[in-house]
Amino acid sequence: MADEKSEEEPTLLDLLKQHIRLEDDMDPSMLQFYLDAADKYVQRKVGHSVKYLQLMVATVMNDNRSAGDDLAAALEALEPIFYLEVRTDDPDSQSNEPTQVDSHTVGT
Repeated sequence: MADEKSEEEPTLLDLLKQHIRLEDDMDPSMLQFYLDAADKYVQRKVGHSVKYLQLMVATVMNDNRSAGDDLAAALEALEPIFYLEVRTDDPDSQSNEPTQVDSHTVGT
């Protein structure tokens, strides 16, 4: 029998911790809350869960956790990404990867 290493796919929480470079002395207690809120936000924006968008939104929430106006502005800055996801989304695809867009079609 071949010796195969079974690697578990990291959870979304693990990916978020890596993405924000969470250090041992930092408090991770709110991160799952941010992920849950980000999932609801993404579903409302594009109609379904998309992991990379959830990570982006949760990161924005973490980075702007103490300033309401800054959070609103940061989330608004993500609107073009949500627009592209909806505009180029294949309804039959279950991929969580960013959609590839031809550069000549952006902004038209």
